[in-house]
Amino acid sequence: MTFRSISIATGLVAAAALVMGCDGEKPPEGGGKLGGAKTSKPALTATVAPTTTAPAVGSTKADAKPAVEGKGTLKGVITFAGKAPEMKEPKARAKAEVCKDTKDAQHNAVIVKDGKLADVFVAIDNGQLTGDFKAAKAAEVHQKSCNYVPRILGILPGQEVAIFNDDATLHNVHAYYGATSPINQAQAKGSDPIKTTKFEETGIYRMQCDVHPWMRSFAVATDNPYFAVSAADGSFKIEKVPAGKYKLVAWHSMFGKLEKADVEVKDGEVTVGFEYTGTEKAPAENVGELKDLF
Repeated sequence: MTFRSISIATGLVAAAALVMGCDGEKPPEGGGKLGGAKTSKPALTATVAPTTTAPAVGSTKADAKPAVEGKGTLKGVITFAGKAPEMKEPKARAKAEVCKDTKDAQHNAVIVKDGKLADVFVAIDNGQLTGDFKAAKAAEVHQKSCNYVPRILGILPGQEVAIFNDDATLHNVHAYYGATSPINQAQAKGSDPIKTTKFEETGIYRMQCDVHPWMRSFAVATDNPYFAVSAADGSFKIEKVPAGKYKLVAWHSMFGKLEKADVEVKDGEVTVGFEYTGTEKAPAENVGELKDLF
């Protein structure tokens, strides 16, 4: 996926700071591209039947035509064949006045149940569809129990993202994209949501909290709306897909990217699966995920 790099803070990596990091540590080096290198089969350029003659994503031209709505559905399950790394309770949580009582809050970046992997972003790769794609509403990220919810968020470039502080404590939203930092803003308890359209390029934006270093989330911006995030049972579903042949990508914050080429979609359902083994190298945008915080 042609996702530009996010520095680390790459983050909805190291203990720096949304996708967000902390304690004045230097953000890790790293990329806004979908990280990781392993592919399920060699990457090929998919051939896609044109669905519209409209300009590219974000076009505001008067003659822009809406993308054709398809009748296909991509669905599948993300499986995990390896041993999930253990992420213990963050040491810093015990010192945080409010967060220390949120022991049940999810802090593990690798969630595996019955061999199925959650929080995997799955999408039709960039550059294969054209259309005047616009989000119907803002995407939301909540800081809740001293975690970002959801951990993985799919968006269109320039889509409004509203970031809420649901906790009775101060957070600091710090987002990274490559060497840039589109957001670095304190958010007191009870304050209005931070609303931003600064996630303007395709790629991965890492968010972290400068107050609570274990908090992080990743917003993945793609040039088309055909994406999903795997649920607790590893399942995903992408609906209303136009007919054509596509390259699909799957991305996990710890294990990086897998690809499948020449996935043909017609009317009806197409089942596609991805499998991670746990041996994949952590993508550049999340270097340090298992280090320093525990």
